[in-house]
Amino acid sequence: MFRAGRTTQAERTRPTAMKVATVIAGTVIVLLLAIPLVVQVITAFRGPFLPFGVSSARWSVDNFATLWELREDFWAVLGSTAAFVGGSTVLSLLIAFGLAWVTVRTDAPFRRVISVLVIVPFIIPPIVKAQAYLLMLSPQSGVLNQLLHAAPGFEGVTVDPYAFSTMIVIQSLTNVTFPYLMIVPILTNMDGSLEESARVSGASWPKTLRRVTLPMLWPGLLGVTVLTFILGLGSLEIPLLFGQQSGQSIFALKLWTLISADAGELPQYGLAAAWGCVFLVITTIAFVVYLRATRDAERRASVSGKGFRPTTMRLGAWRIPALAAIVVFILLTAILPLFALLWAAITPYPIAFSFSALVEQTHFTAFGEVLGDGEFWASLGRTLVIAGGSATIASVAATVLAYGIARSRSTAWTRGMDLFASSSVAIPTVIAGFAMFLTFMVINPVIPLAGTLFALIIAYSYRVSIAYRSGYSATLQIRRELEEAAQVSGASQMEGFRRIVVPLLMPTVFAVWIQVFILGTNEFTLPAFLATPETRPLSVYMYAMINPRSAQLYAPDQGAAMALIFTLLVFVIGYGLQWAVSRRAIGRARGRSVAPDDAAREPAVPVIASPTT
Repeated sequence: MFRAGRTTQAERTRPTAMKVATVIAGTVIVLLLAIPLVVQVITAFRGPFLPFGVSSARWSVDNFATLWELREDFWAVLGSTAAFVGGSTVLSLLIAFGLAWVTVRTDAPFRRVISVLVIVPFIIPPIVKAQAYLLMLSPQSGVLNQLLHAAPGFEGVTVDPYAFSTMIVIQSLTNVTFPYLMIVPILTNMDGSLEESARVSGASWPKTLRRVTLPMLWPGLLGVTVLTFILGLGSLEIPLLFGQQSGQSIFALKLWTLISADAGELPQYGLAAAWGCVFLVITTIAFVVYLRATRDAERRASVSGKGFRPTTMRLGAWRIPALAAIVVFILLTAILPLFALLWAAITPYPIAFSFSALVEQTHFTAFGEVLGDGEFWASLGRTLVIAGGSATIASVAATVLAYGIARSRSTAWTRGMDLFASSSVAIPTVIAGFAMFLTFMVINPVIPLAGTLFALIIAYSYRVSIAYRSGYSATLQIRRELEEAAQVSGASQMEGFRRIVVPLLMPTVFAVWIQVFILGTNEFTLPAFLATPETRPLSVYMYAMINPRSAQLYAPDQGAAMALIFTLLVFVIGYGLQWAVSRRAIGRARGRSVAPDDAAREPAVPVIASPTT
């Protein structure tokens, strides 16, 4: 008995397999997020080049002093970035809120069709959208300027593609789908009876919106605002293609310029790291403000059982103007960009659209050249490997850690780890890319990862917070009794997790994996900092085709054709995977519907309900 008691006590103090797995998953996430940011901070305080392995590296505040000495440039960057990101965020939110409100809270016709069409721009890779807008706004051959010239009263109006205001509008149009997808569930879950009560009491619609609707939606809208702001801050595509004249002071392009030195110049890693620290502090403050503002969000909850009653508003005479506005939006974000790409792909050089040009000067040889280009298929293969590998790392590590945190006793460590694992969403992509670039350069003498596909896979995995938050929420939906029943039957916590929890989490894990995978296929900012000609994914290769500085690779018609093929592939892969997952979920649901009849003939076993049902 004494030996058995000693063994039991030893087993209690021995780390379980589940704890070991949780620690490993947490370590992976810490390495993904903390190490690159720490290296960036160290670089900001250690010399103008790399922080280690360089004779000139020493601890100092010279980079921050240089920032202050160049205070005119400092304030110009802050002002331009605030105007660009802030303006595009406000415009994106206004458009997204209007679209979500029409599709969720009104009786507008074709709402289901509209809700599908609004999502179409989301599948177009950002670099493709930027290229399409550049083609649309060409002063001589751009289809949008052609339409403006043909419209009564706008004959002499030409949109300047390189104007700062144009960049703000384009950035907002490219980002609308993201806040739209986040605002729709917020509006769907708001009880419309509160607005009806205000209306019955005599309040006007503007007063109802100001006194009832917006206060109820305030926490959710603030979160959408912060995330949209961070998304815009980290985006490099629009500043890189449009900002060479008026947008050089935008932060993302500034960071890119500092490390992409011209011939005869050294890259300024230290100064770039100092810039990164400044904007990392800004985004951290924004994230903390969001967390504090939303900590009492449950006080504004309006879904309360049978009393919850979603209502719709009658648009009346506003139906036609609302539909017209939506048609214009879809034209600007989906139809015209794809048409501009197609026109650029089938014409030998930039020419304005006309029926004579359509008949006499169009051909489809660019598509054949792209499909016969070996580098296109090699880049596509690398894109799939990088996106698939990063999605797998992020999903597995986040799911294991989310389960470990959700099933652990609340302590300062678990709360801190929960906040840390959720924080990658607050890191702008351009800062993450630069921090990863510095990290691989620093460790390269010991661990030669710089310039490899594995470096890109690691960098893409930094979006682990998307998988973590989804896994955490899905774990909380699974009752503990299922695992406790397994443990009473002799199963360990790891066995309960592997044989009970994981099957129930698989629909969520697959859905998150698809999202991260699609984000990876569309990614341009991260490989812009990390990829080499041997490891570049398709987005970077496509940018080389449309960039005049690429010399031998420059072929705009093939670049346009490649963009269309790339968009089609993302659409087929993304929706194909979702279709496969949906078919699997339906098959599992049908199997469970038959299970009770079979179970009646078998010994009693616990009945497990899927969180998706």
